[in-house]
Amino acid sequence: MRKIIVNMSFVMLVLALVASSITVLGDERDRDLKVATYNMYLGTDFTEIIQSGSQQEVFAEVAEAYGEVQSSNPAERISSIADQIVSSEAQVVGLQEVALWRSGTAFDPNQATIVEYDFLDLLLEALEERGVHYTPVSVQTGFDAEIPGIGAGFFGDLRYTDRNVILVKADAKTSDLKVLATQTGTFDAALPVNTAVGPITILRGWAAVDIKQRGKTYRVIDVHTEAYHPFVQYLQAGELLAGPATTNLPVIIVGDLNADAEANGASYLLALNAGFKDVWEETNPTDPGYTWPLFFSDPAVSTTALERLDLILFRGELSARSAEILGEAIPGDLTTSGLRPSDHAGLSAELILKP
Repeated sequence: MRKIIVNMSFVMLVLALVASSITVLGDERDRDLKVATYNMYLGTDFTEIIQSGSQQEVFAEVAEAYGEVQSSNPAERISSIADQIVSSEAQVVGLQEVALWRSGTAFDPNQATIVEYDFLDLLLEALEERGVHYTPVSVQTGFDAEIPGIGAGFFGDLRYTDRNVILVKADAKTSDLKVLATQTGTFDAALPVNTAVGPITILRGWAAVDIKQRGKTYRVIDVHTEAYHPFVQYLQAGELLAGPATTNLPVIIVGDLNADAEANGASYLLALNAGFKDVWEETNPTDPGYTWPLFFSDPAVSTTALERLDLILFRGELSARSAEILGEAIPGDLTTSGLRPSDHAGLSAELILKP
């Protein structure tokens, strides 16, 4: 019978390597980060208001726009968006067009304060109903305008406030996920618009949060750049990269950049040239991943998405594991009455914070 001689030094080395591999895999799981972005759709479009030729026409278009907001059924749509966020299991969510609609007495010089629809409150309530708890940690207020509306069942001042919001999972342990700092900003580059009731400036901006997770600190930036003027949009992207994205921390940018990534939009390429990687391209290189438009004016009338505007970009000690489009499936993602949750699909991603 042969005697088997065991080299104990070799065995101990193998066991150490196995233990090391298990530890690394465990650390990687601990450092998983799930993020999501969603443009909530404000409920109407301002083009006809801007293009109106007289004050009376503007007032009529404002009333009509508010009727479109009501018809879009914000509560039902936002309930569906809550379902998408829950399914994504995102720890951090960036939201755009988090509308706040308020009304007041017609032609009152004081600002309207009666809340008609608060998209943030509606979303938080819907998430709470599902037993999922998020905290809005960074809220940036941009475009804020008030114009009288007369006609179509509405008579009064109508005020719209646009917001970018970052939500963080509230029921995560502080040792697992801790908010360290927040900041917001409005872009210097803005789109001035002349209307029949006077000039309006469309302000856009960003919200950011620094988060510590399992000993690793990173920054998430939520952004919504200009849709109607490519050069203004490009300037805003430059401000973003030169501002909150300038840090030694790993950075994740989420949002509606209004630059079609599949067509190599200028703002998108600017981000790539600054060292950012595209989660969707990293994980789904053969799928165009279009997110807009899911409809044009009526959430009940679907169309086929043709552009990829909603992005998750990352730079630094991060890697991409997976990405998934949210809210685009028919009929699965339609609301109970057959509405699209938003004219944009959302996007979720799983990233790995490198040790």
